[in-house]
Amino acid sequence: MKIKENLFTSNGWDIIEDKYDRKQSINSGSNFMIGNGYLGYRGTFAEEGKNEYAACVVTDTWDKADGKWEELSTVPNALFTKLFINDEEISLDKTINSFERKLDIKHGISSRKANLTLDNGVSLFINEEKFASLNNLHLIPMKYKFSSNQNVKVKIITGIDSDIWSLNGQHLKNHSYENIDDMLFVRANTVVNNDNVVVGERLITNLKNYTILNKEEKYFRVFEFNLEANKEIILEKFMCVYTSNDNENFYLNTKNDLINVKSYNNELEKHKIHWEKLWNLYDIKIDGEITDQVALRFNIYHAIIATPTHKSLPIGARGLSCQAYQGAAFWDQEIYNMPMYLYSNPKVARNILKYRYNTLDGARKKAKKLGFEGAYYAWISGKTGEELCPDFFFKDVLTGRDIRNHFNDWQIHISPDIAYAINRYYSVTNDLDFLIKYGAEIIFEIARFLASRVVYKPVKKRYELIRVQGPDEYHENVDNNAFTNYQTKFALDFALNLQTIIDKENLKKIKEKINLKNEEIELWQDIYNKIYLPTPNKNNLIEQFDGYFNLEDIVPASKVTERLKHKEEYYGWPNGITVFTQCIKQADLIQLFCLYPNLFSKNIIKANYEYYEPRTLHFSSLSPSSYSIVAANLGIIDEAYSKFKKSINIDLLNTNEAISGGTFIGGIHTAACGAAWQMVVFGFAGVSFENNVLQIKPNLPKKWNSVEFYLYLKENHLKIKIEKNRVIITPLKNIKTNIELKINNSLHLITHTFEINY
Repeated sequence: MKIKENLFTSNGWDIIEDKYDRKQSINSGSNFMIGNGYLGYRGTFAEEGKNEYAACVVTDTWDKADGKWEELSTVPNALFTKLFINDEEISLDKTINSFERKLDIKHGISSRKANLTLDNGVSLFINEEKFASLNNLHLIPMKYKFSSNQNVKVKIITGIDSDIWSLNGQHLKNHSYENIDDMLFVRANTVVNNDNVVVGERLITNLKNYTILNKEEKYFRVFEFNLEANKEIILEKFMCVYTSNDNENFYLNTKNDLINVKSYNNELEKHKIHWEKLWNLYDIKIDGEITDQVALRFNIYHAIIATPTHKSLPIGARGLSCQAYQGAAFWDQEIYNMPMYLYSNPKVARNILKYRYNTLDGARKKAKKLGFEGAYYAWISGKTGEELCPDFFFKDVLTGRDIRNHFNDWQIHISPDIAYAINRYYSVTNDLDFLIKYGAEIIFEIARFLASRVVYKPVKKRYELIRVQGPDEYHENVDNNAFTNYQTKFALDFALNLQTIIDKENLKKIKEKINLKNEEIELWQDIYNKIYLPTPNKNNLIEQFDGYFNLEDIVPASKVTERLKHKEEYYGWPNGITVFTQCIKQADLIQLFCLYPNLFSKNIIKANYEYYEPRTLHFSSLSPSSYSIVAANLGIIDEAYSKFKKSINIDLLNTNEAISGGTFIGGIHTAACGAAWQMVVFGFAGVSFENNVLQIKPNLPKKWNSVEFYLYLKENHLKIKIEKNRVIITPLKNIKTNIELKINNSLHLITHTFEINY
């Protein structure tokens, strides 16, 4: 794949492939996908099917077809169109004279242009483009055009393909097929939950006289005719998807939406207006390096289309690009994805957090099952919030035995991470209404869980957290993971502060609702005062967990891979090659400095960065971005920029495997997409916001002349431009709440457009 400086990409908005490689079907299908938060349609071509990983993934369709994996369903493909010329089936396996696959990031349009020479010598021109409508989230329009340089006999098979790609079993049954008012419909039910799914197709074309093919999960129109040389045939297809989880009129809505379609171009114009509004919130403009600009927007685009905004549903670890990771939320959602929304479009951040309120009962259920109180949020969380992570995820390839992992019961930092996110949301928005209706109950139940999970050590006169797993997923069953302990203390601090933030009447109602006693709050205070926090040693180093410094030290961490006996060995607990070493999978302690950039002195942060980075394998898409942010804050710009490039190109340049150990892990890395925004704003721009003070400490990469972005703070919408030695802040509306700016260690009040050198 190329990020090209040419007629199309000089404005920094297009991704282009100019060569076709079937081996890249998984990655290209993800990269060039379209979506709108309700559905994701992979960037495959009209004639492709399940063997090429063509799929449309729809939110709120969880189903467990195989009895093990509960994942989002893929639905019948109503854009399917296969072309035959002189009885020769057309595919990209023919001689390709020219080829261009493009993603128009600015407007969410995926397209393909190809000139093929067929076996019989005919030159064929194909042009298709499609988009997932932002004007109507249930609609995917496609325009398909073709012509040839000779008179030819044509056969077109187009309609709804129900023989679809699915990772872990087919999730739809009881298919029924209808042709109503020249529109095709497929109705089905999910296997376990029995949710209704309907997919409709409308075709606008000058072609007449088709026959219906309804056989083996294929519901197609078949056109056959003779075509004159250089005459263009145009098909405008409209795919519409509803489920019974949307509303009770799902079938009628599908029909009406298709009937109301006027034309492809009409739908496109309405769709573009929505994208332009979104980019006025989320866009980051880089002057100086076009490839960085395009790659950054590529990541922001994928972050946007992965995020449900129509309902409070999770942001999946692979978004809606495929079914990998079950369409479920991890800690990624709050720590990596939410900040872009918090500072750009707080309504979406509120929606993300409301999902955690809606799944509070699932978190309570998990805590109770494991013998704890309060809310222990699932490591992998779907619609209900109940734990989706299986006990046995990996296999020991040397023995063939399953490995019992403890992601689902020892990785407890997910709950205080959610508390952190709610705290940040309130500090940026002052949305007291959210705290009263949703946030306080979540925080109190998290505090309850943490209070029941800590262990008091009488001899040491302190509370500890034992048998946990931190963000470094290779070291399980450790005590006092520093990141987890600090997050726990700060979550309890927020729970205690809510006693004064919320008025007495509402606080009383919340306490009565969950039967919260004063003795519990007193216990939280005691834990807050006495919880053990690992502190810097004489070398300014904070130990990642108890005993970490006593483990075998291997630098660089990549050397540990030489110990593998099989390339598919699992590296982690209980007996992987990293477990008894200091080699870690991803950012762990370093993550603490991302969340709290002013918690420790620069000297301490620098010492720990320099110690932990060489010992980090960066085997997670989450890791490079965290190190980039911290390096940028430290002024280690070349290293920060290198990790920035690695992170933003994880999907774009296909640097991560799509299949590992026989397990499909492809698709878009949505956390890395969300982190792209953070690396620029929190990293190179050095933005932080604490105690109503906006702090900016810029450290731009050498190749960048300037960077420009938007921030929402306390109901104020600001445009911030950072040049090589100047910061310009422009309020886009009248200032509603006073905001202080700290730069060059001096404070300034933002009341109007403000410029200052740094």
